[in-house]
Amino acid sequence: MADVTQLNDQHSSDWILKVAELNSSRAIKPVDIINVISDFEVYEHIDKPYVTGKVVIADGQRLYERFDFQGGETFSIQIQRDRNESIEPIKKTFIVDEVLNVGRGNETSQAIVLHLTEDIGFKDVLQNVNKSYKGQPQEIIERISKQFLNKEVINNSEDNVENSMSVIVPNLSPIEAMSWIKNRATTKDGYPFFLFSSFALDKLLFFDLGSILSSNPINPKTPFMYSQGVELAEGPQRLFQIYDYKIKNVENMSSIINAGYVGASHGFYDITRAKNTNIIFDIHKDFYERSGDLNRRQNLPLISSNLKYDDKIVSDYESRRIHNIFASKSFDESKTLTEADKSGDHKRKVIANAVKHLLTKTPIEITVNGREFLNSKSNYTIGNNIKVVFKATQDDNPASKIDKKLSGDYLIHSARHVFAKEKCYSVLLITKIANYISDDFPVG
Repeated sequence: MADVTQLNDQHSSDWILKVAELNSSRAIKPVDIINVISDFEVYEHIDKPYVTGKVVIADGQRLYERFDFQGGETFSIQIQRDRNESIEPIKKTFIVDEVLNVGRGNETSQAIVLHLTEDIGFKDVLQNVNKSYKGQPQEIIERISKQFLNKEVINNSEDNVENSMSVIVPNLSPIEAMSWIKNRATTKDGYPFFLFSSFALDKLLFFDLGSILSSNPINPKTPFMYSQGVELAEGPQRLFQIYDYKIKNVENMSSIINAGYVGASHGFYDITRAKNTNIIFDIHKDFYERSGDLNRRQNLPLISSNLKYDDKIVSDYESRRIHNIFASKSFDESKTLTEADKSGDHKRKVIANAVKHLLTKTPIEITVNGREFLNSKSNYTIGNNIKVVFKATQDDNPASKIDKKLSGDYLIHSARHVFAKEKCYSVLLITKIANYISDDFPVG
């Protein structure tokens, strides 16, 4: 992926609204609302194969009455990053799935607030899947997406060869079926997969976490930085300022222990063979000791291997005994969704779930310039790594030191893009599975 800093051209307006139309099968023609939109927001999430949004319309022409909103109307939008006509605008079609509010705006108009879901989200609820499939998870997902949603799926990994399976989808919607398959997919090292949609692209993305975490940040030379000095900076660095950040509901060690993903016993009972496979899981031996090469500068575990209680390392406790039941040999030539041939296959399932829980341990919400993420040729938000730097405080030489706990290469887990007047900003929920090992300022 290209360095996001290539986008740092500067203009008076952060974004340009090229098209904003409401349409319906009941309407004679589309209604242009480009001049009556007061606010527009877009939401992306790494666990959602569709984008959602919200738009506020200043209704001074009886639009709510005349258009007769019932839900199911289409809202088409095109947003351009600058006035360069050679750069394609971001194009997205949403479905109005709920009228959130209709209230007084001012003396001459009322405010209409519409909740929006990307068109495939609405197409999804109109269909269900009752079919059998055979193949790798990404192959099955691609077939379901093509057949029912007419969406191409981009896959960033070839490392899931152990997951070939036969499944009968049991009366699920297409997105439910794809998510069901996705939740079973792992790499050979146990990293989970994510299936998600991006505001910038008209495709679905099927990415494994190991490939994401081992990839370079999209802003290696211009980290997003929280420091008063950034406000005075010139050029690209000024555009990578963190305006605000929030840290809440973090470091909940007990919840990860209770879920069985620090130290626990996981049993897998095959009801066909009456055979039980027992897995003793240790977050350090089974994951952290094998993941250090993902990012050599950032491999200090979020759960320390020296953390003890009553002189015993926390991960050495068998804190939970979790039992799973599955049936084997339902198909002659391939495995079922939950079937595994050996204990290592079952352990990969446990590792994948443990890593997902680690992603919830230290999230940070940052507010940054949203304009840097508006590019119709590539996805620069969810599913990417960004470099974030918090300058150290109360240090003899704070200019060269960072807060190594808050700083890091973070995965963008979700994003809220706010388009208001001529300003665009993004609120990013970012997360990581390890901390920097040094407080030296990372350059390049």
